[in-house]
Amino acid sequence: MQALLGFSEAMSAKEPIILLEQVSKYYGATDSKDDNPVLTNVNLKVHEGESMAIVGPSGSGKSTLLNIMGALDTASEGTVSIAGQCLSEADQTALSEFRRQTVGFVFQSHHLLPQLSVLENILVPLLAKPGAEGMAEAEERGRSMLKRVGLSHRLNHKPAALSGGERQRTAVVRALIHQPRILLADEPTGALDKNASMTLAKLLMELNQEEGVTLITVTHSMALAQLTDTVMELDDGYLQACKVS
Repeated sequence: MQALLGFSEAMSAKEPIILLEQVSKYYGATDSKDDNPVLTNVNLKVHEGESMAIVGPSGSGKSTLLNIMGALDTASEGTVSIAGQCLSEADQTALSEFRRQTVGFVFQSHHLLPQLSVLENILVPLLAKPGAEGMAEAEERGRSMLKRVGLSHRLNHKPAALSGGERQRTAVVRALIHQPRILLADEPTGALDKNASMTLAKLLMELNQEEGVTLITVTHSMALAQLTDTVMELDDGYLQACKVS
């Protein structure tokens, strides 16, 4: 934790990789304050290489906030700047390219393709890249990362043959295969038992340090939250710092 704090302090002088200013989100026909508010005047700064957990009760808007950071959803009001790009002003083509190049996603459900092997699944994000340049290097990186997460013996297995923890570790490798600057994880341990949950939590933190990827995770697991640099709480649409004992 001390090493992470030192790294965070060194990065604090630089521009944040994630910057949200007065972000609000409403769901309804008019997308205005007259509709149901999900997020209200959210301000957030995260610097490159940091790790952050966002906690809060179910339905508080945590996943919506994560989706806005990952350009899977849009804010109703406010400014969202990620990796120097103002998402609030980007068109759909630019947003798609942003997601492909800059962000990796891990969800509670692994979303692995059942007909593909582990190795094939982790290479799926690269199929959208024009041309086949670098695929040999990507496969080598994939094999190396699968070994790193203890899955080198599962390269040719289909998802149905894996345990829940193994599927989530595969999903993490898939999210990192294109070397994104930001990893967004939405309840990544939510479907796992206690032991598999802690294994994955520790893995995410190790990859945060080793890969230098900025990690934002939405979680109900305080064990995972306590491993991160910063814990924020979202409650009734409002985001604030959370003290973790």
